[in-house]
Amino acid sequence: MTNLTIDKCNNRINWNNDGAPVSVTCEFPSSAQLFASWRVVLALAGAGEFPTVLLGFSPEGKKIFKKEPPEGFVFSYLTEHPTAGIAVVCGGKARIGGWYDWHFAVDPSTGELSMHCPAY
Repeated sequence: MTNLTIDKCNNRINWNNDGAPVSVTCEFPSSAQLFASWRVVLALAGAGEFPTVLLGFSPEGKKIFKKEPPEGFVFSYLTEHPTAGIAVVCGGKARIGGWYDWHFAVDPSTGELSMHCPAY
């Protein structure tokens, strides 16, 4: 999986999978990232100041999940964490343990989110 691009004007996310072009529709894409080791493409999307959905796609472009942010949080950005693996950083509306921003581990097959550690 290579060559990820986001076409915000046409609501498309594109990449290559084993040399074949893949293109998926995604309303209001904010960001996307290839996680080749896990064979998944994640995207944050939604109109407004913060993305409202986390989407997961197979290498072939099949949507495998769509998730909303955890209660009391908003999505911020996608990342790879050294102990959580695939993660999304979410901003809290209130402090938890002294922190607003937290890494949430993302299960690449289901999209389930698990609070992992503060993001700083």
